[in-house]
Amino acid sequence: MCGRPESLRACTLAGLAASVAVVAGSVAGGSSFASQLPGAWFFGTPGGPLGSLASQSRDAPLGAVLAVYGGLVVLTASWLVLLRHLRARPGVPVRRVVGVIALWALPLALAPPLFSRDLYSYAGLGEMVSHHLDPYLYGTGVLGSTRFSLLAGPLWANTPSPYGPTVLWLDGLAVAAAGHRVLASLVLLRLVAVAGLALVAAGVPVLARRAGADPAAALALAAGSPLALTTFVGAGHNDAVMAGLLVAGLAAFDRWGLVPAAVLCALAGSVKVPALLGVVFVGWNGPGGLAPVRARLASAARAAPVALATLAAVSWGSGLGWGWLHTVDASTKVVTGLTATADLSRVVAWVGHLAGVPADLAAVRGVVGGAGLAVAAAVGAWLLWRSPSTGTARALGLALVVVALLSPVLWPWYLTWGLVVLAAVATGRLRRGVLVLSVVATFAGASSVKHLVLSVARANLASEALLVVGLAALVAASARLSGLGTEAARPPRAPAQGGSASPVGGLGSEGLAGDAPWPLPVAGRT
Repeated sequence: MCGRPESLRACTLAGLAASVAVVAGSVAGGSSFASQLPGAWFFGTPGGPLGSLASQSRDAPLGAVLAVYGGLVVLTASWLVLLRHLRARPGVPVRRVVGVIALWALPLALAPPLFSRDLYSYAGLGEMVSHHLDPYLYGTGVLGSTRFSLLAGPLWANTPSPYGPTVLWLDGLAVAAAGHRVLASLVLLRLVAVAGLALVAAGVPVLARRAGADPAAALALAAGSPLALTTFVGAGHNDAVMAGLLVAGLAAFDRWGLVPAAVLCALAGSVKVPALLGVVFVGWNGPGGLAPVRARLASAARAAPVALATLAAVSWGSGLGWGWLHTVDASTKVVTGLTATADLSRVVAWVGHLAGVPADLAAVRGVVGGAGLAVAAAVGAWLLWRSPSTGTARALGLALVVVALLSPVLWPWYLTWGLVVLAAVATGRLRRGVLVLSVVATFAGASSVKHLVLSVARANLASEALLVVGLAALVAASARLSGLGTEAARPPRAPAQGGSASPVGGLGSEGLAGDAPWPLPVAGRT
């Protein structure tokens, strides 16, 4: 059934309805999913339009929880249906998938910043930059009792920015262009994140074609995932800009060579430092798949000054200088508890306590976190060495996922660094891994798990039963929906005797076929 055009339309509309449900539940859920400070958005906040719909309790109403998580379940199922459809019928034009993704993203783009207050902190940092206040010396608290500071919250009030100069320069431009109005600034900053997603959508099909994969399917896997939609569009995280520039750099590497790739990867690194791995990987693979080590070292030596010059131009041209190199670890002020290193630190401290050996958790966390980064560096070096045979994008994507998983702090959207790159080239078990990580990170990032558990625990028994039954029904219905792809998962029928097999599948009356066959992969590049 998924192969039919009407089923694809139903899947698209189901994803749209799911996005609307997520937004509605987030607005009704109060501070559990979105800021409830007055004036935090155009609607759904105290004193504003639809403000009365939002819960004023510290716990989200179970109906709102059902709408948010049920909507994410249906959105995930719709995404899986789309992926099965594209896998079964390769050759769907990329523009058709772009339309589906845009439709799913539209409600999230109109919603208040979801599941995170980072967009408010970007606005506060942009206000600082526009007034020539150094964000690498001060936090947003330096702005005083202004809406820019109050909406950003107390967490970063006295903490310098961990972000690079490129994104802070963009933040300053957005706030200045908005006339220093908070809501207009938030709109422009979200558009900056959407532009990053657009770069991903432009670059991933290029990488997929070079790898011999279906560009439309790769695009849906990278930019259509619930993780990308909720974190890049709904929350407006600047990781979208980093991911977009990084994917653009890899695409430029395939088309135009080392120098443009090094420039774009360096720009991505000037958003968040881990993206500088892109410079290392494209430099190492510049000569191609069969080049000797000496040629690779020479290529890396050519990429390094290009990247350094780019970083210098951005740092000095933005007027922000090199202070960002001293504040890259500012995000470690927050402990998420999602990382392997954080969990291991607690275990070590607990064992030490049982053994009568005093162990300060902060000190243990520092040691274990350093060990985690050392392991990530070793794995990254191994991936770099093997990248001429495995491909640049595959090796780089895996390295970024490992860095995210073993870093001292892990937020779910950090996984997008590597997942959007891997989406272009992933097959088999690696593709399944991308799917699993994307789904898990989506639900982990929707709200504090601890807060959600406490909210449910404080509810009455009847409400809990209703929530469980409702979510179970949605999961069952979504599983059935995604199961529609079973027929589509079968290989296309062989052509009738005397006919010729086409590398591009058609979609009947919808006329969606027409993309030319993609070229074979180039060793050492993608």
